[in-house]
Amino acid sequence: MTRGLARDPAITRAVPPLPASARILAWLARTVLRCVLRVRVEGLEHVPRSGPLIVAANHLSNADPPLVGGWLIPAVGRRVRWLAKEQLFAGPVGRILRSQGVVMVRRGGQDVEAYREARAALARGEVVVLLPEGTRSLTGALGEPRQGLVLLAARSGAPVLPVGITGTNRFLSPGARWPRIGTTVHLRFGEPFQVALERGAGRRNDLARATDDLMSHIAALVPPAARGRFGRPPA
Repeated sequence: MTRGLARDPAITRAVPPLPASARILAWLARTVLRCVLRVRVEGLEHVPRSGPLIVAANHLSNADPPLVGGWLIPAVGRRVRWLAKEQLFAGPVGRILRSQGVVMVRRGGQDVEAYREARAALARGEVVVLLPEGTRSLTGALGEPRQGLVLLAARSGAPVLPVGITGTNRFLSPGARWPRIGTTVHLRFGEPFQVALERGAGRRNDLARATDDLMSHIAALVPPAARGRFGRPPA
């Protein structure tokens, strides 16, 4: 939905530099994934090079974050903040996530502090990556989204960049003992769009419509069989 968007007055032009560690990790992700997968990437020309940005991708496997980050980070050239569930913040993995500024989302999906951190990052002109489904799809099709991303986009004024992922569920299936080396995966970046919400008594219904519209933008970037109930073109 693209009506009546008001920019967040807190957004500034002061963008923190991209840490060298982030560039190294992105390069490492691309190198490793190219060794074990046939990676096809489309739409990098749609990635904005400046300004705050929310990246919204579907979620098929644990390979999705390194896949998206490996190509997104060099494309945006600035700080990228991820929102990740708190179960990942344990041991060495947790230390790496914290060092890269990953924002912890606590159990239940209603985390005010995580929302505030994401909003503050956007105000600094950074990039925030969210997976609106909140968990991996067990069927390969788009699942039901949570509405927090749409609220964040509408209140911050940051554009949303839809990303469609295909094939990572075949490469690294939930519960599989070994990955399938040589699987072809597709990473498709769509055109950014703005989110706006109506005010008043109909706001709840408008929030649901805007969330479905978000998923329709992602659905347009994956094969028809993977679109679930979001096969209609975005509004």
